[in-house]
Formats: sequence, structure tokens, C-alpha cells
Amino acid sequence: MKYSLLFRTDAWVLCLFLFVGCIFMVSLGKLVQIKFFSHDVQESRGGVNSLLGALFGLWGFMLAFTFSQSSARFDNVRTIMVDESNVIRNTILRVETFPDSIRTGLRPDMQKYLEAQIDYYKYAADLEKFIKAKQTTEDVKKQLWMKTIAASHLPNMGITSANMLASLTGMYDIASKRDALLLSDVPELVVYMLFFLALCISFIGGFTTPANIKPKEWLVIVGFLLLASIIIYITFDLARPLRGFIKPTIGIDRLAELRKLM
Repeated sequence: MKYSLLFRTDAWVLCLFLFVGCIFMVSLGKLVQIKFFSHDVQESRGGVNSLLGALFGLWGFMLAFTFSQSSARFDNVRTIMVDESNVIRNTILRVETFPDSIRTGLRPDMQKYLEAQIDYYKYAADLEKFIKAKQTTEDVKKQLWMKTIAASHLPNMGITSANMLASLTGMYDIASKRDALLLSDVPELVVYMLFFLALCISFIGGFTTPANIKPKEWLVIVGFLLLASIIIYITFDLARPLRGFIKPTIGIDRLAELRKLM
């Protein structure tokens, strides 16, 4: 699967470019004002100031919408990680219901599957290790399924194998749901629009500032842009719960605890 440039780029890199871009747009707006509109009085730009206020409101609305989506996605990922650990635990316990001759063949595969899932979550930001963990998962899934099918043909193993197959089906289904959830992100059009509005606001803000802007006023502008970039970073970080700074560690801890069952 091919990932877009926006999906592959870290959130802090995006926000750093946004911060630098906003500073540049403020300076550009200031330059345009001085070069082409220096003869205008400040009061003549009341309509521009009204537009700036409207853009701020629109930008705040889109930021709130994006944050809401990111927060919901973070909670969904955390929930599905706990659900997956419960399903894997039940499958491990199902393995114990088989006779020793079958159990000794299933245990190593379940151990590999569990470790692959831990690596899947732990190395989500490392594309090479992430792909390796996914490939290991696919290989082990086939082995577990085929061994359980073979066990179902043995005498008195029909019910036990059917229960195991049901557990494996649930385990594979939730893994597929997890993959689809992790591959989703904040809609790129929303991200582009959020960035575009931020740059437009910065340009108009620079355009409407007084000609003799003081250093302390620059400090306020830079401080506001930095704070806005940090808020956007947190929003994007929530939308990437396994690749960012904010991580749902409870899910990984629950999976690690299953090692005791092995």
C-alpha cells in the first residue's frame, strides 16, 4: 500500500513548516502593506480587519472539528487495543484445551503471534520493523489456521477445534479492523484547508499591523503563532496514536502481560 506524503510526514515536521510559513506570511503581508499601501490610513482597512475576524472564526471551527476527530480516533485505537488483548488471551486459553501432542505445536505459533503484535504497536513509527511485524503476523495466522484444521480431523477433537477456530476468527477480524483504523487519518483536505487558512490569517495579520510595529508586538505575534502550531501538533499527534508523542500505552501493556500465559 502506498501512503501519501502527508501521512508519512511526522506531525512535528508539518507543524514546524506551518510555523515558519506563518512567520513568512506575516512578514510578506507587512512588506506588501509598506510597499503598496503605505499612504493609506489605518482606519481604511476596517473591512480587512472584519475579514480577519471571520477567518479566525472559521479557522477555530475547523480546528475544533479536527481535534474532535483526532480525539475520537485516539479513543477508538485505545479501545481496540484492549479488545485485541482480550481476544488473544482467550485464544491462548483455547490452546490449553488441546492434548499435549497438539498443544506443543500451537504454543510456539501463538507466542510468535503475540510478539508480532507487540512489535506491531511498538514499532509503528519504524516502517521497516512495522512491515516485518505485519508479515510475521500473516505467516503465523496461516500456520495456526492450518494446524487447527488438521486437529479437527482427529477423533474427539471436533468441538475443541471448532472453539479454537472461532477464537482465531475473532482474533483475525479484530486485527483487520485495527489495521483499517490505523491506516486512516484526519482527511487530508481538512488538513490542507487548516494550513491554508492559517497562512491566510498570518498574511492579513501582517498586512493590518501598524507600520511602526514594535519588537514586543512581534513577540506577541510569534508567541501566538507558536502556540497555534503547538495546538495543531497535539491535534495531529492524537490522530496518530502509535506514531506520535501521545501513545495509548495501556494497550501495549495489556499485550505484554499476556506473555505470562505463555
